[in-house]
Amino acid sequence: MDEQSKIKSLILKGVYFVIIVLIIAVIALLILKYQVEGEQNMPFKLSSIIVISNAEGYQEKENKEYKWDIQIYQNNDIYLNIEKNKNYKNVDAIKSIVIDNIQIDKKPQIGTIELYRPSEEGTMPFRYLDEYKITDSIEFRGDTQSDIKNLKISNQGSTLIIRVLNKTGKNYTSNEETMEHNGRLLNKVDISYEEIKTKISFDLTLYLESDISYKTNIELELPVGNIIQEGSSNQEITDTRKIVFKRK
Repeated sequence: MDEQSKIKSLILKGVYFVIIVLIIAVIALLILKYQVEGEQNMPFKLSSIIVISNAEGYQEKENKEYKWDIQIYQNNDIYLNIEKNKNYKNVDAIKSIVIDNIQIDKKPQIGTIELYRPSEEGTMPFRYLDEYKITDSIEFRGDTQSDIKNLKISNQGSTLIIRVLNKTGKNYTSNEETMEHNGRLLNKVDISYEEIKTKISFDLTLYLESDISYKTNIELELPVGNIIQEGSSNQEITDTRKIVFKRK
């Protein structure tokens, strides 16, 4: 091979090397973009999260000495609003939505955190029975109509609800005629906001009839607002761009 042929061969190898490096760089950038931004055109989207924080007095049995003998519970109702993506051109439906991998990332200084699903019976949306406690995961099944008490959701988009409960371990007795069941109850047992602050996270997975599934992780700091002064507080998260869904 003469000198000119060697130079051409080296140039050609250099071109091939540059092309391979560029291909690898483009693939790496696409992977990084996906990790940061996730799916951009899902059939359904998490449009908002609403958190309502409150407190209540829970009385298991009568006390002949006191009109009120209540355990103080601090509750946080989490509403996850799933909507159909109007920009998605194909037809699909929700098969089920699963909440799992529930973590208490920051435990409160006072109390024990438990999660509950809506109750099937009675007028109260939540009953603190073992059968309604979420210990590992919960599945909402897609249906033609929503029936949240029976864990059914509309397969074209719906709202899920779970409750994050802090059983504070504090008891309050009183003979007052009426009792205000809200966050101000915490004042009566000398609980501060800092003592009940907690942080939870969980995975939310959308399973579709097309056999495609999308998964994200949601982190929430609870309770929201100044419930000790205001009684009840709520927060709506509509900017969900940081909640990234990826194909499972």
